[in-house]
Amino acid sequence: MSLGPQPPFVIHDDAVHTVHIHAEQHAELRIQDIELPGVHPLRIARTCLPEGPTRPPVILIHGFAQNRFSWDTQTRSFSAWLAEKGWDVWNLELRGHGRSRRKSHTKATAFEDYPADLNRLASAIPSPAFWIGHSLGASVAYAAIANEGDNPTCRGVVGIAGVYRFGQAGWLIPGLMRLMSRLPSGVDVGDIQVHTGVTGRVLARLFPLIDLAAYAMPIAGWWPGSVEPELAKERMRRGFDYIPVRVWNQMVQWQSDDAVPWDEGWHRATVPCLIMLGDRDSMLFPEEGRAAYDRSGASDRSLRILDDRDGLTHWGHLDIVLGKHAPAHVWPAVHDWMDQRA
Repeated sequence: MSLGPQPPFVIHDDAVHTVHIHAEQHAELRIQDIELPGVHPLRIARTCLPEGPTRPPVILIHGFAQNRFSWDTQTRSFSAWLAEKGWDVWNLELRGHGRSRRKSHTKATAFEDYPADLNRLASAIPSPAFWIGHSLGASVAYAAIANEGDNPTCRGVVGIAGVYRFGQAGWLIPGLMRLMSRLPSGVDVGDIQVHTGVTGRVLARLFPLIDLAAYAMPIAGWWPGSVEPELAKERMRRGFDYIPVRVWNQMVQWQSDDAVPWDEGWHRATVPCLIMLGDRDSMLFPEEGRAAYDRSGASDRSLRILDDRDGLTHWGHLDIVLGKHAPAHVWPAVHDWMDQRA
């Protein structure tokens, strides 16, 4: 694929950088800040080899209240690792998140905005892409497939700690959701957006305490000891973004209805899928995420639940992408699965 500006994309920045991938591994990679114009402009960080990609495109989709830093930090970068392997990596920031918000002031007002963003980007890329979603980003991929049927713009979907059923296990999140579902139906939240950046900065300062307390906490973002302090602090400072209250209210409704709106479409879809889950993920219990595997209509589908046989550690929600052991156990599994279908 050409590295120059190709309509409808606008390239705001294009330069080759030395990128820290993991441990002692560095690579020279081309990084572009790309805009997909429109009523709701989207920004994408595209990463590839300096002379251009040698493998098909990959779209990365971040989770709820997150942004492009879900996949990329200064000391460990899944997006850079994929690019160094030759993949054409498109790190999408959904409407209302990261640079997609800061450059256009566009907000998400419903969950349906997100699959629409993904489908629009996938249709604009010249060749079909693999879609990799983390947390709610996986839900976005499932819904985008369900909305479009067997979407010709998608080669396959990888859901990492991906939400399918929600608020069905544990006690804290289901309890909070039941409490919210009892709020008067006439309450209009408007387009309220809550920024989690302050929370992220506070958590970053308290990291050692939070990491230790995670053993006993009913909900934790990672398995204790699975993420280095500096990486975790950067991830929380830069990667915590806006919560659209309307979207959260829709997720509460998913629990009340005991179903997600894309369920029937996903059950009919035959797009290949790989579902990867953490055994001790207290933000998305494995039984909630594996419904994506159980309900998929694809004959080519795979499920992997990581446990202490993988890296001699348990696995949580954020560490499954950028934790200490992810480069040895998660990244190669995703790469190999895509490579076999490329």
